[in-house]
Amino acid sequence: MEVFQEAKRAGKVRFLGFSAHSVEAALAAMDRYEFDSVLFPINFAAWLKGSFGPRVLERAQQKNMARLALKGLARQRWPKDDPNRRKWSKVWYQPVSDPREQDLALRFTLSLPVTAAVPPGEKEFFWRAVEIASNFKLITDAEKDELKSLAQSLEPLFQTQRQA
Repeated sequence: MEVFQEAKRAGKVRFLGFSAHSVEAALAAMDRYEFDSVLFPINFAAWLKGSFGPRVLERAQQKNMARLALKGLARQRWPKDDPNRRKWSKVWYQPVSDPREQDLALRFTLSLPVTAAVPPGEKEFFWRAVEIASNFKLITDAEKDELKSLAQSLEPLFQTQRQA
């Protein structure tokens, strides 16, 4: 990290960022170093059922960091023997494939205080994410309740213990 920080001070790099898939790792990195951005999984199922993401987003916002969201179109872990796993081999998780759910899922992520959301690498989902973002409108409370209900039936990619 010292090399990266010196490169920034010397003007060799403009911004320093990191990615994490662990709340604890992300919080520790933000506490130890002055980063400009964080790339972190932010999606409805992990947020609403697994309480995964709120603390990271809050800390990054407090530190005035750019907040880049990953996995906005992630639904859950792949169910065993799901035939679509072959069809969508570029994603290691089950993506949201229903058009209405896609709209709600990505709008949920984009309605949070994120700087941007990075779409999945699978071409079909990439262009769908671009379409949703191009026609963005904030998610409503009723739509959020719909996603919360859906999330209860899913196995989120990430979960943390709920904080007291």
